[in-house]
Amino acid sequence: MFKTTRAEALVTARRLLRGYTSAPDPRRQVQQLYSALVHGEGWAKNHEAEILAFGTWLSGHPSLGELKPRCETLLAKLG
Repeated sequence: MFKTTRAEALVTARRLLRGYTSAPDPRRQVQQLYSALVHGEGWAKNHEAEILAFGTWLSGHPSLGELKPRCETLLAKLG
């Protein structure tokens, strides 16, 4: 995946989160959301840290019930 702007990354992440409930594989949907954020450029250092912490949390294979609330919290912090 190529680099995008911070704004484009947020738009993509929000779109992916809106489609979360109808996604055939919700975990993959969240992984795509994370990937979109990671490939965004121009994040403030604290936002980069939040995104990386989310990735670490995601790699621990949290339950499906935890995914959407955590994504919503992350996107709220990012803008």
